Amino acid sequence: MGDQPTLDYYNANAEQVFQAYEQVSGGVSDYFQASFWPGARILDVGAGSGRDLRKLLELGFNAYGVEPSDGLRQRAVATYPMLRDRLLAGGLPEAIDFYPGSFDGIVCSAVLMHIPHSQLFDALITLRKLLKDHGRMLLSIPAARPDVVAQRDPKGRLFETLQAEQLKLLCARLGLDCITEYHNDDAMGRAETSWTTLLFVKRASLGQPLDRIESVLRNDKKVATYKLALLRALCDLADKDDRAVTWLPTGQVAVTLQKIAEQWLLYYWPLVANQQLIPQMQGEASGKHKLAFREPLTQLIVEARARHQCTYEPQLLSLFMLEWKRGRLPESSKKLLSKTLSKIASTIVSGPVTYADDGTMFSYDKITRSVHVDAELWREFCLTGYWVRDSLLLRWAELVARFGATLNGVKIGHVMELLLQRPEIDREQYYPRKIFTAVEPLYCVWSDRPLTAKTLAMDHVLPFSIWLNNDLWNLQPSHCKVNGAKGDGVPSTRLLRSREQALVHNWRIAYNAEPHLFCFEVERALGGFNKRAWELQLFEHLRGKAEMAAYAARARVWDGV
Repeated sequence: MGDQPTLDYYNANAEQVFQAYEQVSGGVSDYFQASFWPGARILDVGAGSGRDLRKLLELGFNAYGVEPSDGLRQRAVATYPMLRDRLLAGGLPEAIDFYPGSFDGIVCSAVLMHIPHSQLFDALITLRKLLKDHGRMLLSIPAARPDVVAQRDPKGRLFETLQAEQLKLLCARLGLDCITEYHNDDAMGRAETSWTTLLFVKRASLGQPLDRIESVLRNDKKVATYKLALLRALCDLADKDDRAVTWLPTGQVAVTLQKIAEQWLLYYWPLVANQQLIPQMQGEASGKHKLAFREPLTQLIVEARARHQCTYEPQLLSLFMLEWKRGRLPESSKKLLSKTLSKIASTIVSGPVTYADDGTMFSYDKITRSVHVDAELWREFCLTGYWVRDSLLLRWAELVARFGATLNGVKIGHVMELLLQRPEIDREQYYPRKIFTAVEPLYCVWSDRPLTAKTLAMDHVLPFSIWLNNDLWNLQPSHCKVNGAKGDGVPSTRLLRSREQALVHNWRIAYNAEPHLFCFEVERALGGFNKRAWELQLFEHLRGKAEMAAYAARARVWDGV
């Protein structure tokens, strides 16, 4: 684990690195006394030459260190015998041999950029577990490093790009709040190199202030449901994965306008498909105004009804979505879909992006066709989107009921039913069941029990009750009895690791059987589909979501049968 070329460099150049580090003063050590209380038990992760570890001991802290480079660690202990029982072998992401909750504080200076992105979540989990509740963690990462090309410096060391706001979000999802931030020049005097140091505290529960979002929900003037739809889309997209957005050095994230438009299509389809007019704008009930994209969306729905001979919702929407994701839409529907999404996109930009919070909440980049959101605001969507979503759906229903006060049947309860309408679970499971029924021999993903058509159950790895996810990659063949035992449980980290090969094997079966559908869904979960590394990326995504469900949503952890 970790990056082997980086570790090889430190081992091969231990003497040179040791001497260089010993000449440095200041840096992260300047913040020790302000960050930790006197006498606290501190762990220095990636201790290098032991310089910061010795400083911690000099300041009266009960300090220990771990260092993965044998050469550096042995050189440090040989020079400073006081470190013999203090500086031990170990490193991120997981090889740190201390009991959980052993430390009041952690120092991790200039380490995380050497951790491959796919292992960063594991590294943060390890650090979190070592901290006591309300313990503090001091992390430093490069803010600017001009000599890095293709994520490697001239010495071959890995330098993953990691924005401070991205790290704050990842930590916040794991219950680590950033309470202080420092910016300083390079302690070794390297030109144009600077550092960001962040101090986190481990909390026992999640929660962030939502004043700005609540202000839009409560105070912004609303003559249409557009602002509520944009907030809902951001909540839903934030649920998917932080890699589904682009992190910008400006302290913002970029959300592709197309992704927001696709979410709106799902929200407004049931409202427009309803036989009774469900007005989405002030004056629409009287015919004075009209939902900007009602006409093309209505045409799309009418054509889908005629093609499938189906008027029942949500079955019609499920059938349409499967056609779209499988690449099977007829040409006329493709054109109508493109026209509808284009009109939705222009409405998003000219409406809520321009006017939410007096135009200060969002901005639009024409070149990249993306909506820019302040990183701190995005962090709130990621952390508390479930709360925001519940609040805005009720406000949406109340607003529509006011717009339709003169119409019969436009009541808050009915509008809520339409807003909460979901695709049919059984309909969405038809294709994965068809795929795996044709596989012989077929085994339960969790227990390796042989499966037949009678005993086959399609299991939501991430429970549908939590993630509302019917994607092919989230559906795995399971024995009906095992599936019953799992219920709405979230697979433990240990179980997922032990079943990784089985999960990936089944993903490959689904990918080969329905490549267009599989890629469509994975691309929207990960922000892209890397043909060379999608298995690893998807597995890390799955593990991350399972861990967050267990920690943030307090879901029941299931460790298998």
